[in-house]
Amino acid sequence: MKDIQLLHKGKVYQAHVGYEQEDFMEVGVENNAALADGDTVLCFDFKRRQNMRILHNANSKMLLVPAESELFHIKAKPKKEVEEWLNEGNVKYTSYKLNTFATISEDFKTTAVRVVDVSRFGIGFEINDFSIKMHEVYNSMMICDDESIHLKLIVRYAHILEKSIRYGAEIDSISSNDLNKLRYYIAMQQFKQMMLA
Repeated sequence: MKDIQLLHKGKVYQAHVGYEQEDFMEVGVENNAALADGDTVLCFDFKRRQNMRILHNANSKMLLVPAESELFHIKAKPKKEVEEWLNEGNVKYTSYKLNTFATISEDFKTTAVRVVDVSRFGIGFEINDFSIKMHEVYNSMMICDDESIHLKLIVRYAHILEKSIRYGAEIDSISSNDLNKLRYYIAMQQFKQMMLA
């Protein structure tokens, strides 16, 4: 195991790197109670210095991602900002592929959907139904392994595919706790896809 040091608010923590990729790093840290999800740390050893953010901290193991990671741009956005991004043209943003299930609800009708991707613009999902209304607010529950995430979505886009309809929905609101769960779930799914490739 490779040793590394983490600097957080003037205190240095000794850590052992368990796994390292370009997009994330898993480290083991003793006495890490002061480090919380979302905190920024400076990781350094003899070869590098890099600002990282804590994506998940549990039982002396932490998952770190680069501070400028696209994962931290996934959040509830005001409509005005999304329209500005869509008009930027040539700018490319990362989209994370997923394959999980969710429900969307309006009034007393609940519909099961398959979530296919997530980006800073929101969530893409597929369904075999034309009943989803554009520019409507839906309550949603996404299933992420053993956790469920609750968010409000505004459907902004629809595209008819061969066997289904793909919708794009902007995240209208999500709690900070659920947002951390979503980011962690996305990182773990990307890790699984890398290991299978």
